[in-house]
Amino acid sequence: MGYFYNIFFPYALKKLVNSKLLLIALLLTGSSVIAQCPTVTNLSQTFCDIQSPTIASLQAIDNGGGVAWFATDSSTTPLAPGLGLVNGEDYFADSSGGNCGTRIRVVVTIYSAPTGQNFQGVCVDFPSQATIASLIAIGNNVQWYNVPSGGSPLAQSTILVPNTIYYASQTNPDTGCQTSRLSVFVSVGVVPVPNGDAIQTFCQNFSNPPTVADLNASGNNNWYLTSSSALPLELNTPLIDGQTYYATTVDPPCESDERLEVLVSIQPQNNAGSNGFVSFCEDDLASTNFVDLFDFLGGTPFNTGVWTGPFITSNGSLGTLDLTLLSLSGSPYVFTYTVESSTECPPASATVTVTINPIPNAGTDNSIVLCETSPAVDLFTQLGNSPETGGTWSPALASGTGVFDPSQDAAGGVYTYTLIGTPPCANSTASVTVTVNPTPNPGEAGVTPHFVPTLRQMIYSII
Repeated sequence: MGYFYNIFFPYALKKLVNSKLLLIALLLTGSSVIAQCPTVTNLSQTFCDIQSPTIASLQAIDNGGGVAWFATDSSTTPLAPGLGLVNGEDYFADSSGGNCGTRIRVVVTIYSAPTGQNFQGVCVDFPSQATIASLIAIGNNVQWYNVPSGGSPLAQSTILVPNTIYYASQTNPDTGCQTSRLSVFVSVGVVPVPNGDAIQTFCQNFSNPPTVADLNASGNNNWYLTSSSALPLELNTPLIDGQTYYATTVDPPCESDERLEVLVSIQPQNNAGSNGFVSFCEDDLASTNFVDLFDFLGGTPFNTGVWTGPFITSNGSLGTLDLTLLSLSGSPYVFTYTVESSTECPPASATVTVTINPIPNAGTDNSIVLCETSPAVDLFTQLGNSPETGGTWSPALASGTGVFDPSQDAAGGVYTYTLIGTPPCANSTASVTVTVNPTPNPGEAGVTPHFVPTLRQMIYSII
């Protein structure tokens, strides 16, 4: 027992001591390895493409064990320092020996030129409106230049030069670096607001009404019903009186932003009425004196017209005419009424024809005495004061004309000759009174007794 103790205990104690020393050594060695692994304070690292970032651009703190970057958290081959970084890729940091265990993941973002169309057309109403602010590029804090590199950023108010290339960069929001530049060829289309009358007047025409195509503005136009409507009106759209229409200037692909405002006024057609006719009898000229020609027009004429004719009228559109100026020999007289109230519509005219009719003359009364055996007599020749022909007799005569035949017509009477007057002239009449006497009766033939006068009869006959 003593032997065993003397022999075994020193060995056991020595082994225990050595084990603790080994553990301590191991602990001290592991702590030293961990302490030498790199640390990364920024797990999302950003760059600008103009910097051409590589593996060497990644940021990590070397704590003594060196810094190596790997493609994955388990790959064994570190990435070469000159290898270019890929936008959106992740990279893993470890010590140079790759023995840190869990690797630190870093995501890389590389900002490049902003996105946008390489050809941009700017449409403006005035050249001064085409500025840098009109160009479009999508990115962070976009800056515009007139050179592909270097130079100073252009102010947003800088007026664009047509057919010029401009360049846009964006800014890395983390580092403030600027990216490469997007090149944009700029075309400026100037489409000025159209010019035209603010109030445009048209003539009402039911068979061919005015349409949008009749509106007038400078340049090539689109017409709209409101100041903001997007759908142009068809050119054959009928215009509405009192409606406001809006015009833009169109030069494809550009269209003016502002619009010309036009109020439409549709005037009724000039109306002079329809032709009229009026007649007067010759004996009215002295008694009627004045008439208004307007009263003899047909329809519903405007009262804004003027009269022209062989004599001057008074009272404007009434056309008051002095009948004493007229005569039978000058008849008929034509007076024209003209209306031009609606200047956009053609003038309208109508006429009034004034006719003077003669007073009919049937002659004057007369009488005749005929014998039953008298020849036929034309009663017209018995009328006085040079009567006019063309009248009729009443009662009717057997001859059918004005010839009285004692052998055929009634035994006399009053026969009236009538001339029909042209309105407003009255009829004219005259009469012939015919008396028919019977033929004397001489009696029968015989012997007349011889008469011997007395002495006294003889004396008286001598005396």
